[in-house]
Amino acid sequence: MVRIGAVFIPVFDVQTASSWYENTFGLNLVGVWPEHQGADFYFNEQKQYVTLVKVNNKPKLTFPDHTGFENSFYNFTVENLEDYHSELKKKSVKVTEIREHGPIKGFDFFDCEDNQFSIIVDV
Repeated sequence: MVRIGAVFIPVFDVQTASSWYENTFGLNLVGVWPEHQGADFYFNEQKQYVTLVKVNNKPKLTFPDHTGFENSFYNFTVENLEDYHSELKKKSVKVTEIREHGPIKGFDFFDCEDNQFSIIVDV
């Protein structure tokens, strides 16, 4: 079986981003790279990994589709979209409004370094 091993997220400040991801998503720290060049985390239940990597120049983590809509390269799924949207807003996370796109419904959020990701559920 093949599956995604980790999602790599470019950041300028690994320590600040690490705290943000731990506090915002409850990720578990696996380890910090030498000289804080990166940090590895996993989601508790799925054992899905997220790795923060220190960069000097950060690439954009979105791309426009054929209609011009900006899609994020990575999305996350939750069971209750509305509750999670409210939870992130309470944590002062920058989020977009919830919108429907055919068979999915979701919203975008921005991390502490303005990286853009999506949260979705199947409709």
